[in-house]
Amino acid sequence: MKFTAKRVVVSAAVAGVAVVAVGATVIATAADPVSPEVTSSTPAEAGHGTEGKYTTGDYVLTVHELDDDGDGTSTAIGPHTTYYSKTLHGNGYRQHTVVKFSAGADAGAPIVFSYPVPAPGRVVDCVASGTDASPQVRCETKPALPRG
Repeated sequence: MKFTAKRVVVSAAVAGVAVVAVGATVIATAADPVSPEVTSSTPAEAGHGTEGKYTTGDYVLTVHELDDDGDGTSTAIGPHTTYYSKTLHGNGYRQHTVVKFSAGADAGAPIVFSYPVPAPGRVVDCVASGTDASPQVRCETKPALPRG
């Protein structure tokens, strides 16, 4: 095989595109963006004023309440179910900072949505819709009700 200037330039260009494509994939995979917080003036539901609320659609939704190190709890919630989390703000020694969601009961399934854990005195209310193949999760932050 003869090396000509044209072949060297074309080979270098192809290799450069491959490196950029692999780099972009790694960056996109490494980045796990957290959706911006959406606030509501509607208070949390009575009786659950300090708890996170997660409502599922037509599929199992796995909720991951995690701290900055990625440690925390994961809970699979069945279809058409509302789950109230008493550990939204952590459990004494661990402070959760993000809630992540995946479709299906597999705790290792890809994350489809992430939302910041609000400051104490506020809670999240999240609703899943769509299908397990095309899941959608919407969350909003609400004022917590005082314990009573």
